[in-house]
Amino acid sequence: MSNIRFSDICKKEVKAKAAGMWDRIIQSLAPSISSALDHPGLVHIDCPMHGGSGDFRVYRDVVDSGGGVCTCGNWPDGIALIGAVNDWTFKDSLSEIGRMILGDKPQLTPVHREARKRDTAREDAAIRHRLVALWNGGLSIKSADARIAWMYLVSRGLKLPRNLQSVRFHPSMAYYEKGELVGHFPGFMACVMSPDGTPVTIHRTFLSEDGRKAPVESPKKLCPHASYRPLQGSAIRLFPATDTLAVAEGIETALAVTEMTGIPCWATVTAGLMAEFVPPPGIKRVTVFADKDSPSKFHPSGHGQEAAKALAERLWKCGIQAGVELPPGDIPEGRKGIDWLDVLEGVNALKAA
Repeated sequence: MSNIRFSDICKKEVKAKAAGMWDRIIQSLAPSISSALDHPGLVHIDCPMHGGSGDFRVYRDVVDSGGGVCTCGNWPDGIALIGAVNDWTFKDSLSEIGRMILGDKPQLTPVHREARKRDTAREDAAIRHRLVALWNGGLSIKSADARIAWMYLVSRGLKLPRNLQSVRFHPSMAYYEKGELVGHFPGFMACVMSPDGTPVTIHRTFLSEDGRKAPVESPKKLCPHASYRPLQGSAIRLFPATDTLAVAEGIETALAVTEMTGIPCWATVTAGLMAEFVPPPGIKRVTVFADKDSPSKFHPSGHGQEAAKALAERLWKCGIQAGVELPPGDIPEGRKGIDWLDVLEGVNALKAA
């Protein structure tokens, strides 16, 4: 191992040098997540940080970025990810990685950059083809053939809004787990769009024939996205926007917010993406309907609360009025959190009593 000192190691230099070989660095320094590298962006494994079953995956471009994401957090580069997996400080993580790839005798050398660019271009083209085929294979959510989706929404205490957009029903979506085909299930798809309105990827909710969540490990999944269309800033635009907008994490939660308030609410899919959401031009006010999550190691104030606060603070700095609304009440024992769909279900239960 090189005897290079921490004082000689620069984060920028490490990231530039590591691009193209983060997979091998992770295998060496964080072997507990090596199985996620088999199919980057597709294989979900148990989270090494909080233990959640099937919650963690590496980025599709992990070879270049070293990043990974989980329901408990987002690590945009290999320095942050390897540090989190090993519970290292930033200094420790940077030092160990630097010693592997810097100095006169580095342990690893990068793959030829042009070859990686060609591979990425082929992968991007294949992803775009699959996304277009999937979306075109769907039906209008208002079609009589989409009754399975209606049944699901009703089972969650929701109505089918007349002006719902960006959502389609699919009669038979292929479900893969760890790269293996498990089966085909009906369900609904939602288009995730970038801040400029460009489609980025598709979110899928797999259902059973009786309108419940499919009996699979992860009934909700994001499709891979092309490397030139990042998820950062994006959202599912469930309703036409005015100059006032609401945002929530999940699709069902966003539908509940609009049903209760009348404000068009978009879904950011995850807390991590909520913190990065960028509203389109013309939006003057955003109300963030946050999930109320239990404290965790990486999110001592609750992931949903922290993401909502971060988004609101950033929007104010951009000249957009922003506020945060949290579900009333305490988190019931045995649950990780509550959201605004829980609030709607509680209101509906009171009306039915």
